[in-house]
Amino acid sequence: YDNATDSFTDQHHIQFSFKQVYNRTDKYGFQRTIRKYEANQYDDPEGYHYSITERGNQRSIQINPHWEMEKRLIRVKLSSKTGASIYAKRKIEVEPVFGNLKANLAFKRLSVRGLEKAKNELGIILMAGNLKKMMKIILSSRQQSQKSSWKNLVNKFFQLLFYSEVSFVPATFFAE
Repeated sequence: YDNATDSFTDQHHIQFSFKQVYNRTDKYGFQRTIRKYEANQYDDPEGYHYSITERGNQRSIQINPHWEMEKRLIRVKLSSKTGASIYAKRKIEVEPVFGNLKANLAFKRLSVRGLEKAKNELGIILMAGNLKKMMKIILSSRQQSQKSSWKNLVNKFFQLLFYSEVSFVPATFFAE
């Protein structure tokens, strides 16, 4: 981006000049201010080829300045020492859980809308993941010591269930 000319240049050295500002409303009623930039016209064949679309229209890009500012702020936060340490912990603690949910439990997206409903659905999915882990622990401990009574295994299961319930299921899940 060149602030002096209010234009963008892509990897093929095609310059996109500012054309207009417009507001767009999404399906939830949120208004976004968009800045539109169009590729400049070129006489040479190479520049012409990159400045048009397959249908022959001028290429254009739309920029949401508010969104771009938010992305810059997040990049600054993540590149700080504190942000880097938090992000490093996330890779170890959280990402494997979500990878397991996506790959092994086939949970790719929420089926509900709204914060409360999403919290409840995610709580159920996380509980299912925890139940799967607990059953693995119980079955492996049962195989290791055949002398353990079934009663002890059930008690261990419910202890782990209580721990996972407190840790991962939102309080709204248990509300009436």
